[in-house]
Amino acid sequence: MSWTSPYIGDLVRQRNFPLRAVRLFYCNGSCFRSNGEPHISRFFEVSLRLGSAASLCEDQINGTSMRIPFPNTVFKRIGSKLLLAGEKPRDTISFSFDREQEELLEKWGMIPDELYWPIQLNDELQRLISRWRQLVRCYTVPGMADQLDLVCFQIIQELLQQREPAAADEGSANRIQKAALYLLHHYDREINCDEVAAKFGFSHAAFFREWKRFFDVSPKNYVLEFRLDAAARQLVQSSLPIARIVKEVHFSGVTAFHRKFRERFGVTPDTFRNSPELWIKKFPELKINDN
Repeated sequence: MSWTSPYIGDLVRQRNFPLRAVRLFYCNGSCFRSNGEPHISRFFEVSLRLGSAASLCEDQINGTSMRIPFPNTVFKRIGSKLLLAGEKPRDTISFSFDREQEELLEKWGMIPDELYWPIQLNDELQRLISRWRQLVRCYTVPGMADQLDLVCFQIIQELLQQREPAAADEGSANRIQKAALYLLHHYDREINCDEVAAKFGFSHAAFFREWKRFFDVSPKNYVLEFRLDAAARQLVQSSLPIARIVKEVHFSGVTAFHRKFRERFGVTPDTFRNSPELWIKKFPELKINDN
């Protein structure tokens, strides 16, 4: 049995996490017969081949045979050419992202040069896969897509931790990525950078030094930009008054919000809300609010 979701990038999210899964897939004991022509990836896809009756996976990616055992993972870049080999049944799950999310993952250092490798189904990865399967059954229920986005991100983190040989600074890089994820999921709260640094095992100086290696803005401005983007999405997707939106995204006040919003988007919040030609460039996945 196999199943592929429709495009889910336009499902309404409540947390506005930037890494939005746009397509889901799984198969249990399914066989895939190739017609001899490679499949060209339209999305950035993370595939976990969890098991097969075959001893080796001999699929070709960009003309090169993988020849790796099951279970394994494959990171398929947009434009990658994949040719399936063998006709024995497989168990697989996968999730995909749009180009914008692929670029963000690359910026975060989360797309390795080697795009496939054997994996271990350790306790943590099995827990995440089980959670992923649970969420796939109800991904259209409000709030579930947000949880699915997070689990997909956590699966990527776990896969990268299993890579060999590990980069010398993988530990600090992974902790910075987790700190960034923590900030995004707590954007609607007061941020204390020293507390965040300590939570992920950094001193004040080390946290900011390592942060600069991956991000062009400070942690506080990183959260500020995310709050503004979250507010902009709510302007488009809801009819909430601006004062309510300001409170929900934990901004310091309406006046400061108007000033910072204009600095980021070049127009006032009201103008942005009423100008689809403006917000559709920033958030092409959003739909016009019909309320």
